[in-house]
Amino acid sequence: MISQNAINYTFQQLLKVALPDFDSSFFTIEASESEYCIHFGQSSITMPKMNETQWQAFLKGEMQPWVNEGRTEPIPLFGPEDNPFDIITPSFAFLSRYEEFYAQKSDAYGRFPYQDSLAQKYGLVEIPIVDEYAMILRRNLCACSPETFTPTPRKPKVVPTHDIDLLYRFDTPFQALKSIFGRDLLINRDMTMVRKSFKEYRAWKEDIFQDPYIQSIIEFAKLEHAAGLEPVFFFKSLVEGDEDFTYDIRDVRMLQIWKEIRQNGGVIGLHGSLESADKAGRLRLERQRLETEFGPLSEDVTSVRQHYLRAHFTGTPNSLDFWQEAGTPDDYTLGFAERCGFRCGTCHPYPLYDVRHDRVTDIIEHPLIVMDGTLFDYMKLSVEDARALTQRLKHRCLDVEGDFVFLWHNHTTTREFRPYFEEVYMPLVSS
Repeated sequence: MISQNAINYTFQQLLKVALPDFDSSFFTIEASESEYCIHFGQSSITMPKMNETQWQAFLKGEMQPWVNEGRTEPIPLFGPEDNPFDIITPSFAFLSRYEEFYAQKSDAYGRFPYQDSLAQKYGLVEIPIVDEYAMILRRNLCACSPETFTPTPRKPKVVPTHDIDLLYRFDTPFQALKSIFGRDLLINRDMTMVRKSFKEYRAWKEDIFQDPYIQSIIEFAKLEHAAGLEPVFFFKSLVEGDEDFTYDIRDVRMLQIWKEIRQNGGVIGLHGSLESADKAGRLRLERQRLETEFGPLSEDVTSVRQHYLRAHFTGTPNSLDFWQEAGTPDDYTLGFAERCGFRCGTCHPYPLYDVRHDRVTDIIEHPLIVMDGTLFDYMKLSVEDARALTQRLKHRCLDVEGDFVFLWHNHTTTREFRPYFEEVYMPLVSS
């Protein structure tokens, strides 16, 4: 079963969501063989605790939840229907990514597969289950001692993020013509698209800063600044000869791009390369390289997202080790590539837990809820269905006072992606 350290950690995260302005030292939690007991002041509340057999059944997806009315939808609860239920143990499983430390399978990119997850087994991918449990805790505490607890709701946020996998579309005239004729004409078969691409190509020939992928970065920054948002832009820190190289971090256009982002209130983060997900020291090198080029703006790089969402927790070293070694305390990687939703069961920033060493880390996870490529590449949703899903997930984040972190790439704003940009992305930042 989970340790006292794990119990304390989980309870602290639930409290931060339930009572964000309350001193957590007012509480203690004890665990017996069969129940948890939460003490505060002269009062206490208890709830059942899963036993070892139930815990193993839960991890295998074999436990049958019962359903109770939630804030906006029915919420699965794990425990006997004629009794209170355990919110601590399942919350620990989701927050700590416990299942990923013992995963037996990975996909082609070394990622934990959605199909093997508790979120899939229990149908929870679109439900921020940990946050919903925290709201149940809030209601129970307030009902038990209304004179003590008057919670001030946390202000939720929309957090746009952008992975800069490709810095330019028209790196050379040959690449430009290949892109226009190869994709716009032969694949998309769209003459309007071809004509627009030629117009963009002529603008690029006069001024390389007018490349449409660079202009998309600037458009993101200005749109999101006008909406009062604080986006994060993740840049690969590679040079020619590196694996997965698509642009040079020393590109003469880079500093101008970063200045535009910072002037519009954006943050610069590191997009860890494919190699950095597996090789010790590589992520630290890339962060140092990015900070060297970023030097004229005199800012540290503290945020990271792995390329292709390549995070893994099996074995040693794993992603926790690499993030701590690199000195990047804010991670934005943890979302499923195959499905939009709540991989961690929460949309609140929270410290990750090292299951191997039974301790809290100093890595703050900002769970990723929606990625553009998930919508049209993996889930293959129409524009209308993609908009409905993203709006539903956004409002579920706001309902539990969390952060709606979403990812939109700079190369998916034009051509065949334009309808998704206009009908899915734009409502996310403007409403």
